[in-house]
Amino acid sequence: MQIQPQNKQIGDVVEGRYRIVSVLGSGGMSTVYLADDLRLGGKRWAVKESRQSNGTEYDFLAEAEMLVKLNHPNLPDIVDYFPADGNGCSYLVMDYIEGETLLQRFERSSKRLPAHHVIGYALQLCDVFDYLHSHQPEPIIYRDVKPANLMIDAQERIRLIDFGIARSYKVGQAADTVRIGTIGFAAPEQFEGRQTDGRTDLFGLGALLYYLLSGGHYYYAVRRPLHNHNTSISPSLSALVEKLLQANPSARCQSAAEVRTVLLRIQSMLQHTELSAAAHVQRVSRISESDLDDEIGAYTRDNIKTSMSKPRPRILIIAGLYAGAGATFTTLSLARTLHGLGVKHAVVEAQSRQPELYALLYGEKHAPQNYRCYNEAGFALRQEQPAWEDGSTLWLPAAPQSEADSPEHDSRRLSSYPLLPNGSIGIDPLQQSLAVNSGNDQTCSQLQQLLLEEIERPLVLVDIGSNWHDSTANELIHLASDIVYVIDPMLHKLESATARRNLKRLKELRLLGKPVWGIANKAVKSGHTGQWLNVLPEPPVCMLPAIDFTKIAEASWLGVLVQDRPGIRAQLERSLQDWLCSWLPHTSSKGLLHKLWNDG
Repeated sequence: MQIQPQNKQIGDVVEGRYRIVSVLGSGGMSTVYLADDLRLGGKRWAVKESRQSNGTEYDFLAEAEMLVKLNHPNLPDIVDYFPADGNGCSYLVMDYIEGETLLQRFERSSKRLPAHHVIGYALQLCDVFDYLHSHQPEPIIYRDVKPANLMIDAQERIRLIDFGIARSYKVGQAADTVRIGTIGFAAPEQFEGRQTDGRTDLFGLGALLYYLLSGGHYYYAVRRPLHNHNTSISPSLSALVEKLLQANPSARCQSAAEVRTVLLRIQSMLQHTELSAAAHVQRVSRISESDLDDEIGAYTRDNIKTSMSKPRPRILIIAGLYAGAGATFTTLSLARTLHGLGVKHAVVEAQSRQPELYALLYGEKHAPQNYRCYNEAGFALRQEQPAWEDGSTLWLPAAPQSEADSPEHDSRRLSSYPLLPNGSIGIDPLQQSLAVNSGNDQTCSQLQQLLLEEIERPLVLVDIGSNWHDSTANELIHLASDIVYVIDPMLHKLESATARRNLKRLKELRLLGKPVWGIANKAVKSGHTGQWLNVLPEPPVCMLPAIDFTKIAEASWLGVLVQDRPGIRAQLERSLQDWLCSWLPHTSSKGLLHKLWNDG
């Protein structure tokens, strides 16, 4: 990068505290230095120097004051700022981000980045734009999305590094005071002097996606569909980019949350395709044609070849953000809605001390004769034993833990150990730990085999309740294609340590590329419902209505699921179908959908 003339030289000290070490970059009327902090033992910061030119005052204080009040992992932390000195130079001190710009990464990669990497960066930008555009009392519009303004740190996190032309959105204002933007990425309204809003940043995001996915072409210069440059780009991703690049803001996506939802759906479909292809290659590499005769066993060669090409199911983990949020109710509601759509699926209940799905389904009445739960001894789904099917749903409830794991058995077992002089029981803690971990490992192995090898359904719903952090839950989350978390209107629960810990986990999963969806349960009609939604961590993808307890009791007396009661089922389907159909393939034709999913 060409270095523009700057006021400070290597070794100079800013405000008696920050000693310049090197120049990180320069352009326009600003230079960014790397500086040692003399008061903190050489800790390093980035110092942005801004200069005035041709009598035009640079609105430095506005940028500084804007950044100081922001707090988001994709934004720089501001340490200090100093107004213009005698040379007309102002200084902004921020945390030093060790990494490279997205432009440097792009050029280093020969202008070819994998689509899933680009989608991951875009999802992070959606998160930070959602934060900025929701800022109170006034939304903040970034207005300068371009690869050179996006740093990638050591954790692959995108950071916005230049707020020089960001501004607060003024309701009712017809035009912006300043018409500035970077050619190739700025929206038409920026150059036409019209009012900019959150949709301006979404145009910039679309221009960025076009640039990265087309091999470095600018949309404004070529005006060609994205797939003309790169035929490997999925039609859905190409369509999203095209929508973001509409000249009329009202024709674009209207919020960063909307863009994020579409990107998550595209990402999930891409991951599913890649996993299926990888699994196929792995199986083929393990079993050569000559090995098939040795492996023939109970199968024919054709059956083995068919199993090698079988795609991995899409696994949705459903978890309550805290106890009582309604993970199981949501799982059952999803299952019955999928059944109504004709989509074949399975419902798996994670093992726990008090599983409830068998009882909720009135297993003594509805389960097949001689039915075994998947965690019972002797269970094997592929052997000749009854499967519990209900229309499009395959039920796989967990059995209660065996007597050997029950508290009563623990008491009997512990009574066989000698008492120590201090009155405690003489049991080896290491043995106890190994026994517990062995049981968890066995459960993980059972579930992994069940989910990946034995369930021949394209979609699997796994209910883990509110138990996020044991080894079984962690293994399930690792295997998941998508994470669905459930929240209810009890706001005091949102402030609990459990909820905060789980929200942090969700954030980490999202940064790792896992699609995360939020469902609001027990939604009530109230004049204050909007206030509840405003304090949720993000807009829910759907809202399940609060069910009259009388209806729940009546269903229990009748021995049926409340989700199968005609009036209740219609309410739940209306709530869930739009979201489900947004990522289920071919939902425009129920008959075609049913056939495709039957065929796997």
